[in-house]
Amino acid sequence: MILLCKLAAAVFVAAVLTLALKKDQPAFAFLVSVCTAAGLLTVVVRQVEPLLDWLRTLDVYFGGQNPAVLLRALGIALVAQFAADTCKEAGLAAAATAIELCGRVLALLQALPLLQSLLGSFADYLQ
Repeated sequence: MILLCKLAAAVFVAAVLTLALKKDQPAFAFLVSVCTAAGLLTVVVRQVEPLLDWLRTLDVYFGGQNPAVLLRALGIALVAQFAADTCKEAGLAAAATAIELCGRVLALLQALPLLQSLLGSFADYLQ
């Protein structure tokens, strides 16, 4: 709860600063916005460690496939979304759409071995 309040305060300060700079210094306003988003993302990634530890305990259930595959796919999705949002804020809608599509394809390709393994196990169960 306290962390959320701190993050909200940081976002509020960044929003006010961005609005103040937007008219006279749009490049700096954009830089403040991107740096704030990157900082928030860094703080949140550090908070995810207990979830990562729990996912590591699931190795037994994945039949040799490491849950890291899921984490890599999630990481790809998050980075692609962050890049797309940055492009949208800069006014590059076409680039944002392309990045989102690339992120989806790469996440799917990353998770493909795990999906094949699960489908193979399911097919073996049906036979």
